[in-house]
Amino acid sequence: MVFFGLGSLVALIICGTVISIVIAVYRAHLQVRSTPLPKIPYNVNAFSRFMGDVPDIRNAKYRRSWIWSQPKSHGSPLAQLFTHPFEKPTVVVTDYREVVDICSRRLKEFDRGPRNKECVGLTAPNFHMTMESRDPRFRQHKELLRDLMTPAFLNEISAPRLYERTTLLIELWKLKADNARGRPFDARDDLYLATLDIISSVAFGIDDGKGTLEKELSYMQSFSPSAPIDANGPVEFPQAPTSPETEALFDLADMIAIAQSSPFPWWSQHLAMLKPKHAKAWWYRRRLIHRQTTKSVKKLKDGRGLTRECALDQLLWREMNAAKKADRQPEFYSPVIRDELIGYLLAGHDTTATALAWWVKYISRHQRAQDRLRFELRQAHAHAIEEARWPTIKEITSTSIPYLDAVMEETVRYAAVATLIVRTATCDTEILGYPIPKGVHVILPLTGPSMTEPAIDIPECARSAASQNDKGRVPPWGDDIGEFIPERWLKWECGAEGIPTQVFCPNAGPNLAFSAGPRQCFGKRLAYLEMRVLMSLLIWNFEFGELDERFNNDDIVESLVNLPKDCYVKLTQA
Repeated sequence: MVFFGLGSLVALIICGTVISIVIAVYRAHLQVRSTPLPKIPYNVNAFSRFMGDVPDIRNAKYRRSWIWSQPKSHGSPLAQLFTHPFEKPTVVVTDYREVVDICSRRLKEFDRGPRNKECVGLTAPNFHMTMESRDPRFRQHKELLRDLMTPAFLNEISAPRLYERTTLLIELWKLKADNARGRPFDARDDLYLATLDIISSVAFGIDDGKGTLEKELSYMQSFSPSAPIDANGPVEFPQAPTSPETEALFDLADMIAIAQSSPFPWWSQHLAMLKPKHAKAWWYRRRLIHRQTTKSVKKLKDGRGLTRECALDQLLWREMNAAKKADRQPEFYSPVIRDELIGYLLAGHDTTATALAWWVKYISRHQRAQDRLRFELRQAHAHAIEEARWPTIKEITSTSIPYLDAVMEETVRYAAVATLIVRTATCDTEILGYPIPKGVHVILPLTGPSMTEPAIDIPECARSAASQNDKGRVPPWGDDIGEFIPERWLKWECGAEGIPTQVFCPNAGPNLAFSAGPRQCFGKRLAYLEMRVLMSLLIWNFEFGELDERFNNDDIVESLVNLPKDCYVKLTQA
């Protein structure tokens, strides 16, 4: 008797084959992870699961803090996690001196790994940040970009544009403060629009009147707030519609965040591109860069390229000279220039905007720090006070104000905007005496124990010789490590005529906000410049009033960086 037809038999064979493949894949996965790295603690339950630690990471309130807290939870400076199926365990190292040692002195043992490329690849596959240091393209790209972070470029091109856009933000906030009448309003979107305007202006030289802040100002001038049900509640100001190109630039961070939060970053980004929102953003970014490149090329060909007005002008000028030297045609529309420009936009926008949003929260919460910063600024810019004007951009960039430096440094330390970086072992090596096989990914937290929390005790003999020799360069923080105290970055020195004076000390204690070593954040100098100008002018013009706790808590949103969930301000003119 025949119980199954031919179709049923084929279906059974297919099902059996699929089940066999799944079982074989699962067994292969177990074999890959059959032996955890010796001596390094791990979560036993995670080892037996196909997705390893991923479910626990996803269920955590904040996934990044869960990751960097694992060594401490095991009572060890190292822990291993199972975060990617079919891969060796990932090691987390929580200690400032070890992170500095790995990033600054052990460059032949640890390099950028594939994870960086997978997260950024689809968005900017030729961005130098994703490349290994030994990749010959890395040096070529750095040569192309080398002018953009020089003092000359920052002071002559970036700073004036930055100052101009900051004045628009101040004008917008004065209008909102008048309409708010002592009530708080959300400032985060304004800071993000302002920093996007700034970096777009520096990158492309966008003409006056075409930025997002001008649109916001025009939109606000016709707004009349209604009385709220809660007299102490915030004013909800509407936002002007954003252009598709502005949305496309905001989408940069979203695409990378999608990849970062997935165990399969390459696939997650490609799936995201099936959504119209991300596909349109990709197209509009390409169109924007192509249009601005055409404008810059025209200036070069018209002989106006000697006066470079933006980062794109500088990149194309350098490409033109490199082509002449190599006796080839310049590639003005190359993917290299396009992707490095995208990376430049990322470096100058999200991290700086987020740091400023946290600063607004801290400065509202810590009124004594705000009062001292305003006092120090006015003491340093006495001529501006006498002449009843703002300090000029030249005065802001050339005047040493130690307390301003201290506030900037404490903000980026305390906020922990970017919390993790990844390196890959390029050979069999060890960390603090624990063996690390070649190919193992190593997560290096930029916050947590020894930076924003008490350090984990580590015997000196376990450290490398170079790390031991470097012990006294940066002293550890004291018991107040978990508090916002700008004064920790100041020290007393004997000044002119033997008068004691306070100076800024960048090595007062551990801080890895921009990573360390030759691969530290490319946009660090630009970020500090943006913070210096914005903080100076905002404190000069406004007093940030204290807020109820419901408007100023420490809740975060994990995206590309750690955003504050809310960012309210209650402004009066200073």
